[in-house]
Amino acid sequence: MNRQITQEETEQLFQFCRRHYVYHYDVQIELVDHLATAIEGQWEQNTKLSFDEGLKNSFKKFGIYGFSKIKSQKEKELRRKYNRLLWHFMLDFYRWPKVITTFVCTLGLFLLFQLIEQSRWIILGYLVLLTVGTMFYYFGIHIKTRLKIKPGKSFLLADQYNRASQAFVLVINLPNFCFHTFNLLDSHSIQNTWLLLGLSFFMVAFSVLLYGQLFYLPKKIKEHFIEQFAEFAL
Repeated sequence: MNRQITQEETEQLFQFCRRHYVYHYDVQIELVDHLATAIEGQWEQNTKLSFDEGLKNSFKKFGIYGFSKIKSQKEKELRRKYNRLLWHFMLDFYRWPKVITTFVCTLGLFLLFQLIEQSRWIILGYLVLLTVGTMFYYFGIHIKTRLKIKPGKSFLLADQYNRASQAFVLVINLPNFCFHTFNLLDSHSIQNTWLLLGLSFFMVAFSVLLYGQLFYLPKKIKEHFIEQFAEFAL
């Protein structure tokens, strides 16, 4: 029977990963699996090979930057995965039946632009509302519902959660930026019907995107974390 990695040797592989600056537990799991498979593959060819020699040979295959490359690859995979989820979430609002709500909101905003002459103040009011709402989300909702992990381990998936739920940082600077921008514009320059229609579409789409970024995506990541690492969640 071919020799297999023991529980004690598995723990040594985790320690080996930590010594080589891989601190995220979910990345360590993947690396340990790669190393264990490689070592057991060597034992099939040479049963007398020691664990340390097998580990040394397996590590050589990763190269100097092998571990960091796998970490980077894992980060890219997570970003692509959750970017796709966010994109599909947003597209759902432009498919039946949610498209009705999206259409009504866009049309309502466009009619508001038609009724109010100073369109730029609608935009600034919208941005201020976004900022206030986002800050309320962070201090009133996010802090209470955030992903909580037992101390002692870090996770790449948890980092992804933090990036997804902290989009408010981008929003809080929008009103100040837009105020200075629109002060430079003539108020009549944004009365074009097609421009206002496009602006209405963009504002509604951005609202959907922000909602997905702040609520939908963190919720999904939290669910996936609990599915994979329930023993580490608080």
